[in-house]
Amino acid sequence: MTHTPTQPLTRIECPLCGNPESFDVMRVQDWLVTQNWFTLMECPRCTGRFIQPFPRKDELPAYYQSEAYISHTDTKKGLINRLYRLARKETLRSKRRRIEKASGLKKGKLLDFGAATGHFLHTMQQAGWDVTGVEPDERARKRAKEHFGLTILPREDLLRLPEKSFDVITLWHVLEHIHDLHGTLDCLKCLLKPSGILVVAVPNYLSYDAGFYGKYWAAWDPPRHLYHFTPEAMEQVMSSHGLRIISRRRMHLDSFYISLLSEKIHKRNSPIRGLIVGKISWLKSLFQPETCSSITYFVTSDE
Repeated sequence: MTHTPTQPLTRIECPLCGNPESFDVMRVQDWLVTQNWFTLMECPRCTGRFIQPFPRKDELPAYYQSEAYISHTDTKKGLINRLYRLARKETLRSKRRRIEKASGLKKGKLLDFGAATGHFLHTMQQAGWDVTGVEPDERARKRAKEHFGLTILPREDLLRLPEKSFDVITLWHVLEHIHDLHGTLDCLKCLLKPSGILVVAVPNYLSYDAGFYGKYWAAWDPPRHLYHFTPEAMEQVMSSHGLRIISRRRMHLDSFYISLLSEKIHKRNSPIRGLIVGKISWLKSLFQPETCSSITYFVTSDE
């Protein structure tokens, strides 16, 4: 499916597929750190979305410097963050079960790219997996060391890892953050064993909650989220790197979490409405999995 835009096309190249034309969708705001506004663009060829102005790589770290950014700080402040922490144990168990099913392995070598504070790595290590983590944020790496004794590598060490050495490589809500998207995918593909599985979880802007909240949808999260994927956009991106999606799975609790976060940045902040919207989005995705708030893609090499 390709979109026929009602807005005029502009000469801005899509960073996902290279299409030289795209169109404006809406203005979205960095509610977390700077309050700056960005333009959300859509590519009519791949259906992917991306932000403009597209920040330089050296500008990005400043946008993560917030105690409210839970994946790096592990903060307990606020109702939503407390709920997130309560749900995390079940989410981590679900991730482990899905990886074991997709890979056919109970133990193996796993790389978590964008490991944050190490909770997923710790879960897999406790289950007997040989784990390696890569995380660009120094504060997050330090917390992983303090809490779990994990030595997580900085981003630049990715190139030092041996090729074809991992059974599973995971990116949990990470791909949308990566400035060098295509170079990173090529690198990760080289690190996979021939029978290895790449696991990629991203927000999905075709979800009910995305449509309901519009510019207030928390998963836009500019400029930390540089890109936004539909199943079609993900298919095209993976195919361009010789990768093939073998299955997709819903992330069950994300519709509730994203809806509650969206309520927090909405001027009529109502947690009850957030739970209702999350429940509607969750129910719709039971019958239309491609409209789930977040989707996990299981990917293998096509070569």
